[in-house]
Amino acid sequence: MRARLAAAAFETISQGGFNALRMRNVANAAGVSQGALMHHFPDKNMLVLAAVEQALELARHDSDASALAPDASPETVVRALIDDLHGFFFSDRFWVAIGITLEASRDQEFYPDVRRRVSGLRTPFYEGWQQRLVAAGWTEEQSRIMVRSAAAMVSGSAIRRFWAPSDELEAAVTDQWVNDWLARR
Repeated sequence: MRARLAAAAFETISQGGFNALRMRNVANAAGVSQGALMHHFPDKNMLVLAAVEQALELARHDSDASALAPDASPETVVRALIDDLHGFFFSDRFWVAIGITLEASRDQEFYPDVRRRVSGLRTPFYEGWQQRLVAAGWTEEQSRIMVRSAAAMVSGSAIRRFWAPSDELEAAVTDQWVNDWLARR
């Protein structure tokens, strides 16, 4: 039941934005009474945490770091990292998570819980890619930097789409980033 309610909260935000997250809307989306919802999530903050967890759990299941063949070439691994990040940062999962995080940042008591939860759920994703990069021949330090810089680059591209369409420069930046890291291996 909790998973069903968390999925309904995620979908409510995904379709209507954070302002649509009302207990009544989530209960209706899940096909339960508000009382049943309140039994599992007594306040809105608990429901918000469940929604962000749902978003990031879905993203974790979408990740394909472990799907690569053990003997995949370094370029294949790096391009798969970029594709995986692209899949997250250009999805509803990211926009729901960032919307929740931005909204929660206004509540100084609640915000640390959201940050901790988001960080805790994203850390295994980043660590998985770091391990994959180490297996492909980069050092642990290089791998940490690669994952962080790739996430910054791809999330920046996702945010940039608010005011500008994708262009050939975006692809050129990504290709240069990939080639620079392949040369450092």
